[in-house]
Amino acid sequence: MKKLSLSHLDDLAIGAAILGSGGGGDPAYPYMMAHHVMQEWGSVSLISPAELKPDDFVVPIGVIGAPLAEIEKIESGREFNILFEILEKTVQKKITAIVPFEIGGGNAFTPFWIAPIVKLPVLDADTMGRAFPEAQMTSCGLLGASCSPCVITDCLGNTAVIYANNNLSLEKIGRQITIAMGSTACTALYPLTGTQAKKMTFHHSITRAIALGKAHREAKQAGQDPLNAILHASKGTLVGSGKITDIDRAISKGFLKGSVVVQNKTDHIEILFQNEFLLVKVNGQPVATTPDIISLIEMETGFPVTSESLQYGIKVNVIVLPSPALWTTPEGLALVGPRYFGYDMDYIPQSKPKSSVDPVEVIA
Repeated sequence: MKKLSLSHLDDLAIGAAILGSGGGGDPAYPYMMAHHVMQEWGSVSLISPAELKPDDFVVPIGVIGAPLAEIEKIESGREFNILFEILEKTVQKKITAIVPFEIGGGNAFTPFWIAPIVKLPVLDADTMGRAFPEAQMTSCGLLGASCSPCVITDCLGNTAVIYANNNLSLEKIGRQITIAMGSTACTALYPLTGTQAKKMTFHHSITRAIALGKAHREAKQAGQDPLNAILHASKGTLVGSGKITDIDRAISKGFLKGSVVVQNKTDHIEILFQNEFLLVKVNGQPVATTPDIISLIEMETGFPVTSESLQYGIKVNVIVLPSPALWTTPEGLALVGPRYFGYDMDYIPQSKPKSSVDPVEVIA
């Protein structure tokens, strides 16, 4: 067991925004919530999957909906008290650990603005290894865990419990409930035993995100370009750079959908997204696709740019990080590959540089 303290939150914000592939929600407000709660209630116990007991009850949690709506209808901070009470009564089990259902964006912080209050440890893992827009796109779902019961609560306390007969049905039903709640809500889903959590989650993803943020911070402190540090730490590649010249973005069916154009003297770079950045085209030719992690890094500051925070005129680097291996299997690609999202093309693997940061040693 390790302790995650206030000093780690800045690094987590950067790393999670990079791993979010433009989605997962802007970390700014969840960061402030986590900072406030940890300042008031103390540090968070971060446990390794190896520490789990077989009969532990581990609950993935997060915020679902359209990231743009989350900016306008923010969480109250009380949603998970309601969620946990209802879930424990429903299954007649006490929760022993919580885990972010995705490590990307603001959802990486979700456990940290409730764990100190309810005195629960956070599992150093997640169920996506990045961020994805739909509820069935989880490792535990792909590997056979039940998605039910799922509990959804909004900032006004409206709550629904869903028993779905399959993961896609959960996404469809839960999405409509979330739309009715204003296109943003908090959820607990895919409840896991300790044995399942060991086998069905991406291990050490929180420390991986912190490692990316640490590499970024140390590069800036040394007066270096953080882009190179990010690429080195993540085994990522640079696919293009330029100025944002066009943004087409709207909330549709509970998602933030659209495209953004990055232009330089020779290249027209188009990035398509559904909450997360899913496809990059350079001069009309696809060069990167989901499930690889596509991120925009602002040139001036070195900070990641999420899909809801896109702005005209800013200069960005377009980078691609390799996907967790599970998503590049035939079963994984069927669930999160480009064809699932309606793009008539196959997954385009990225070449992988040689070195990386070992994330497990980041938190002493």
